[in-house]
Amino acid sequence: MPDRIRTADPVADRGLLIDLLSRNLSPTAGDRRFEWLYLENPNGPARAWIATEGDTGRGIGAAAAFPRRLLVGGSVRPGYVLGDFCIDQHYRSLGLALQLQRACLEQIVSTPLLLAYDFPSDRMMAIYRRMQVPPAGHMVRWAKPLRANRKIGNLVRSPALAGLLAAPINELLKWKDFASLQNVGWTIVDQEGICKEEFTHLAHSVGSCYGSCVERSAEYLNWRYLRHPLVHHELLAARHGGELRGYVVFSHTNEDAKIVDLFGFSDTAMWTALVARVVELLRNRGVVTLSISALVPSPWSGLLKHWGFRPRESSPLVVCAGGTGAAPSQDSGDPWFLMDGDRES
Repeated sequence: MPDRIRTADPVADRGLLIDLLSRNLSPTAGDRRFEWLYLENPNGPARAWIATEGDTGRGIGAAAAFPRRLLVGGSVRPGYVLGDFCIDQHYRSLGLALQLQRACLEQIVSTPLLLAYDFPSDRMMAIYRRMQVPPAGHMVRWAKPLRANRKIGNLVRSPALAGLLAAPINELLKWKDFASLQNVGWTIVDQEGICKEEFTHLAHSVGSCYGSCVERSAEYLNWRYLRHPLVHHELLAARHGGELRGYVVFSHTNEDAKIVDLFGFSDTAMWTALVARVVELLRNRGVVTLSISALVPSPWSGLLKHWGFRPRESSPLVVCAGGTGAAPSQDSGDPWFLMDGDRES
């Protein structure tokens, strides 16, 4: 068992944390990601905890919390999204994981009015159950096929034959989108340069009408998406009479793409126009599948089906509140509005 679990200093313990994260999470969890995620966040530096080996003092586990400003009702509240939880392979016992996560949450929820949320894996959810923290909702990934090439390619060996067989199906998919995804009266433009104050104004004008959410200020959007060191995000803005009314953020790697944020005033035609433009761009780039993750319920669950998305796997959402240990679940009338871009793990 570890000698202790201590609060980490993101500056002084930088090397130790990077070593733990790159060894246990991903080789991409290196210096540049650490600088961006732990130190450059406009809402403040990250908080972290380290579990150390009793005999050597070597770091064997870590957990982190990344600050967010949350819109809850008509007010702004401090919050955190939890992430970067990892333990070295030879120490992955439920007992150590429980100690580490309990130390993290006990310090976070000691602040009144503070909210913290997490999108835990199945293994992490077992830890929350031991801590008597129930799910506050579930995030569902919706997927939409744009091209049939990969699916058919898995069935036939010849790439040329797969292309021939996929061509009519691709045309059918395109025709179906022409019928369900149209832009009627909206100007959809690429966001050139950084997001400006109009995005902050939009965030507060929409507020938390869809549920408690991250404050999507211009400063936050520029940091979270446009300056991301590992993922190239694209932002399309919906304008009506020159006024910003909504936007979509998406990314893609090779044949797979995902919408990570979709935000703005409630307008079916606007949402449809934004998604239609994303689909058009991605199909022209040869992308095979487009995904979007949304909580149940979400403002556009019905629209997703109409747009040709189908539900796939789901994952839990956990919310903890300062002074209570766990916030009410969505079923109790306290909805949340979170998307894939709101996670950090």
